[in-house]
Amino acid sequence: MQPNGEGVKRLKEVLRRYRSTRAKGVTVDQRPGCVYGMLTREELDELTKQMEELRTTLNKIYVSVLLMLIGLVVNIMLDRLGVL
Repeated sequence: MQPNGEGVKRLKEVLRRYRSTRAKGVTVDQRPGCVYGMLTREELDELTKQMEELRTTLNKIYVSVLLMLIGLVVNIMLDRLGVL
């Protein structure tokens, strides 16, 4: 009986890619030299992508809060001047 979980499928895919990249005989190889390195590289790439998405979201929140505070200050100033 062979396990058929998500991890097994992922490991089989990484092993297939590892074997195909090693068979090509590239002279200068900057790819990971083992399966663990390939798995680690994929995890690192995924975390980097998630960090970029988080950074974008935080920048949007920062701009929203800043615009809200500027609007609040303008509203208070106009209210004290009796314009509103």
